[in-house]
Amino acid sequence: MELIDISADAQKTKTLSKWLKRDFPLSERTPFRILKKLARQGKARFYFACEGGEVKAYCVLHFFGGYTQLLYLAVTPEARGAGVGSAVVPLIKAAAGGTLVLEVEDPAEAQDEAALKVRTRRIAFYNRLGFEMLDNVRLLIPGGALRPMSDGRVDGDLPKMWLDMYRELAGVFGVFFKTDAKPIKSN
Repeated sequence: MELIDISADAQKTKTLSKWLKRDFPLSERTPFRILKKLARQGKARFYFACEGGEVKAYCVLHFFGGYTQLLYLAVTPEARGAGVGSAVVPLIKAAAGGTLVLEVEDPAEAQDEAALKVRTRRIAFYNRLGFEMLDNVRLLIPGGALRPMSDGRVDGDLPKMWLDMYRELAGVFGVFFKTDAKPIKSN
């Protein structure tokens, strides 16, 4: 599998935009015009993970405050359940070139047993790939809360950093984001 930077390819970027709409609910999507602007500024990159000439997964990386945020990662519907996610994350780590951070939905905010199971499974997936929960912050967004994870050390004022990072991604809608800096126990 190889990770291909498609940031400068208008046709592939358009495909990525369609897939983001397919795979992520509106409440979780950064407006694509903001992502394109960040990519033009060198603050974001778009990738396809390909094997045998076929796209198996895609991701969006966001560069902020000396860290790389894995903003989106999705395996294509045809490739799900075949270990593609586990194979592509090390490639993403290499492309990040430093500490990689990401967010997962807070299990404590799950509305039912099915949602709790999905959230717990996602956290376990990232734990197996070397990520740990950061216990000093939650990002409170309309409709829920996100917990940050990283594959390395993250220093500084985490609540402020996460808030600033998401305000950059959300544009004017960033005013709706808040952080919760209370100590949080990892699952």
